[in-house]
Amino acid sequence: MRAVLRGVVLVVTVSLALVLLPIAINVGTGGTAPAFLAPYVGWVWPAIGVLWVVAVLTALFEVRDRRLPIISNRGADQPRNRPNALARIDRYFSERRAGSLAARTRVALALDEHPGVVVRPYDLVVQPLDSAPRRVPNEADIAGVFDELQDSMLILGAPGAGKTTLLLDLARNLAKQAHANKDQPIPVVVDLAGWTAQSSYQNDDDPADSPLVAGFVRWLLYELDDRYGIPPAVGRTWLSNGELAVLLDGLDEIAEPNRGKLAPVLEELRRNYRIGQLAVTCRTNDYERLPHKLRLFGAVHIRPLTREQVLDYFTTVGPALDGARAAIEQDDALWELVNSPLMLNVMVLAYQGRAPEDVNARGVADLRRELFDTYICEVLARNRQTARQYDAKTAVRRLWCLAWWTRRRAGDRTAVPRWMVPDGWYGLSLPEVDYLTHAVCLPALFAALTAGVTLVMLAQYGVLAGLAVAGAALLLVHLLPHPWQKREGSGQDRVPLFALILFAGTAITVAVTVAALGLVELLTAKPALLVEAVVIAGAYGVELLVFHDNRRRLLLGVRLAVVVVASWITLSLGDTTAFACGVAIGLLVAQAIRMVKSLPTDHLPTTADKGWRMDPWVAGGAVAAFLVALVLGADLASPQLEAVAGIVVGTVAAKAWRRRPPVLAGPLSRLLHDSLLRWTGYLPWHRRAFLQYAADRHVLARTGRAQYSFIHLLVRDHLAECTPDELAAKVDRRITERAARTQAGSFRA
Repeated sequence: MRAVLRGVVLVVTVSLALVLLPIAINVGTGGTAPAFLAPYVGWVWPAIGVLWVVAVLTALFEVRDRRLPIISNRGADQPRNRPNALARIDRYFSERRAGSLAARTRVALALDEHPGVVVRPYDLVVQPLDSAPRRVPNEADIAGVFDELQDSMLILGAPGAGKTTLLLDLARNLAKQAHANKDQPIPVVVDLAGWTAQSSYQNDDDPADSPLVAGFVRWLLYELDDRYGIPPAVGRTWLSNGELAVLLDGLDEIAEPNRGKLAPVLEELRRNYRIGQLAVTCRTNDYERLPHKLRLFGAVHIRPLTREQVLDYFTTVGPALDGARAAIEQDDALWELVNSPLMLNVMVLAYQGRAPEDVNARGVADLRRELFDTYICEVLARNRQTARQYDAKTAVRRLWCLAWWTRRRAGDRTAVPRWMVPDGWYGLSLPEVDYLTHAVCLPALFAALTAGVTLVMLAQYGVLAGLAVAGAALLLVHLLPHPWQKREGSGQDRVPLFALILFAGTAITVAVTVAALGLVELLTAKPALLVEAVVIAGAYGVELLVFHDNRRRLLLGVRLAVVVVASWITLSLGDTTAFACGVAIGLLVAQAIRMVKSLPTDHLPTTADKGWRMDPWVAGGAVAAFLVALVLGADLASPQLEAVAGIVVGTVAAKAWRRRPPVLAGPLSRLLHDSLLRWTGYLPWHRRAFLQYAADRHVLARTGRAQYSFIHLLVRDHLAECTPDELAAKVDRRITERAARTQAGSFRA
């Protein structure tokens, strides 16, 4: 899909550039441009330059993506499709494996002769459906177990036991078999967390599929296209012909109401499609609560690590883990936590290179939360060679916010989203952000709005028009509702934020106001008044039809009659163009203030707190506009009463006191909230740089090009539930301790 979009962009930009180029050359050599381009001749060469830059950048992105083998969409039987798909799959497995916590620990412990003990379990218990449990020999690999269970297997285990690692091991082994034998299916690993169990699809290619299975197939084909570049048409053919080994990771990560739907979906899928190899992973406790068990030929359960295995591992590595050994030997409660490869890796990274006396002096993490705190503190405190560095408070705040959002959002709850869109931030109410919203942003927006419109009307229609706009703004701010609330607290960099919003808001308001006046002038007075009348009449007509309150209908009728009579009197006596401009500005100011009023109510709970007064900011914006107009030499003594009358009519007709927010209020409010989260350090401005920083410190894992996920769900959940500033303070203390120890060592040397 991205390739198609880039192709369209490339064709359009190059075509436009080639059309404009002869015209530009013709004009430059003394010729004339077509009539429709004559007013824009000066912009032809800059436009050509911009188009060529867009074309070059698009081509570069396309070339970068084409470094990977392309899977043809023309047919599944194309000779190069299978090897190209396997090449893409091999690359994905390598990136996914390299990004895992266990693999990073193996790299760090390269001197160990037995690195597999961190990644692979020591013991597996095979649970056939028709017999008692039996042990799988230690030397047996997962591919052999999968073959013994007739290529149909469920992998169970506790959180962090290594289910995903085991599934990736299986996928790599199956990929080797597929390379060696073209009759072997191509293994694809898909994360089930993104499946939402939609049942509104109907499969036109296979009408026998139920809507639920059709939705699952469509989702699966989308994942194959997005992750491996396998076009949906090719993927559907391979799925139907039994040329795919489907490995599904994380049944427990499906939204809980939908988990029970997977069993019937897989059963129907295997009836309608030739899926010869199928594996699914799930947490043991979550699987036991499913209403429908999966119909597979067997299951394996990953056993917890024993004390002997952990101590043997420490002995194998040597003195580098003396701190970890000291931590685990002096507290029996810690043994209960270090029973899985994940927790062993967390402990190794938390205590690796620490002296036993240092661990004893600081105390031991005797609970899971404290152990994860120690892990986060240690990995963030260590120096890493990355392009950007972040202080502890910023780093922890951003990790907490990403973890909170990733766990809460619908769909895939494991992968960090590519775009931090404002949608979905409901419930994330932070005192610092709320304070900046109500104490800084709203006053700046009201002041900017008033200043911008007043300045333009002063310059265009004189002092009375400016006073009319300022008075209308002050009146509209007083009208109910008053959504701003008095929030205790303080925000960082309040003055720069206020200045930024004030100047940017004033500039935007001036531009919009000038554009509105220019549009009225372009249409001329009568068409402009006709458009304004249609807009006002349409709004009132909808209100009269929707609401059945007779008193409200009567008030609306009276207001409409007043607007009509005032407009008729003004039009019969004065300048119709000035009146039309005034009506447009009155409508614009009323709707803009109504929009600003709606911004802070989107994500904050309603409270009975008394709000701040916005009058000084509105009046201050108007006074500033008068001063700027005087400095610029505007003629303030040229009153045009028609413009003043238009402003009054537009303000009265706008219904700015309606409690229902405008259509764009929700997205703009969330956009404001999202921007303040970035301003206060809860979200990164430069997403990719921060995600790479977190991946270098083993908090995130790179799972593909520009794709990241948390190193494990337990790490994500711990960060989402922590108190960011408290954890950041622990990180700062650990950084200070490391610096003091390094300095003491240099003095002794």
